[in-house]
Amino acid sequence: MTRKKNGRALTKAVIDIGSNSVKLRIVSKKGNRLYTVLDTTEVVRLGKGLGSGALDDKIMRRGAEVIWRLTRLAGEKGAIPRLVGTMALRMAGNADEFTRMVLERTGISVEILSGKEEARLAWLGATMALGATGGDITVFDTGGGSTEFAFGKGTQIEESFSVPVGAVCMTEKFFSADSACPESLRSAKEYVRDILTSAGELGRVREKASCVIGLGGGVAAMASVKLALTVFLPEVINGTFLTKSDIDAQVSLYASSSLAERKKITGLPPKRADIILASACIVQCIQEVLEIDVFKVSINGLRHGLLLEMFKDRAME
Repeated sequence: MTRKKNGRALTKAVIDIGSNSVKLRIVSKKGNRLYTVLDTTEVVRLGKGLGSGALDDKIMRRGAEVIWRLTRLAGEKGAIPRLVGTMALRMAGNADEFTRMVLERTGISVEILSGKEEARLAWLGATMALGATGGDITVFDTGGGSTEFAFGKGTQIEESFSVPVGAVCMTEKFFSADSACPESLRSAKEYVRDILTSAGELGRVREKASCVIGLGGGVAAMASVKLALTVFLPEVINGTFLTKSDIDAQVSLYASSSLAERKKITGLPPKRADIILASACIVQCIQEVLEIDVFKVSINGLRHGLLLEMFKDRAME
């Protein structure tokens, strides 16, 4: 998964195959420091229509093409990427067909992570990147097909779990129309609250949710909207605080806007405009269930956590 030539920096890469997007991160290590060489995302919507129990043929072909292209890009930077899949591939009855397609195109096998492992890696990436290594820490990661939670203390994770609620599936279920009506918004929130409150682990976490970190594309987009960024700047978004008032205001904004109007909102990536209301509803319900007024945003999660472990494994060889 790495290459090192003539004493140059050691380089590693991860491609995260999610329900909404496929993300590549390439990192180099120089001395004891890690440097991001490239971090890029392509929206594929692998989880679209997954309610049928199977991945769409056309979307699978597009996904395999995107992964092949990102794999070549990583190779140009000196790394053979590690490919990992999450909720869409955990759920799909024909996931093996897609992974065979990717293997044929790239020569690399796809690892399908369990929800528990996905949550653990997201916690590791978020906490280490923000330096949040003291006291009780709760991390949530909102994705296209699921939301992961992890809890730990200091540098040790104690519990992690995944719940089946994500922005892509939520949008298909409740917000398929151009704009949201009050009834669909109310139904969506009730649906998310029911799923969250039925997760017994979340009740235990709530009692210790003193430091909460949120991550995922939707969370990053909401931070970008709060900051009114005309250009998406991860280094500015990282560490931003989002309050309950911020999220409540954004839910109202997205619910009262058409898709065309959302695409014009300063700070909101246009490709996320159709699913941002679902993302905001999920975050709003998480805040309610955890009984928190504010959380810190991290741009690092699963991929960063996996890369940290990959470099650690290399150091132990």
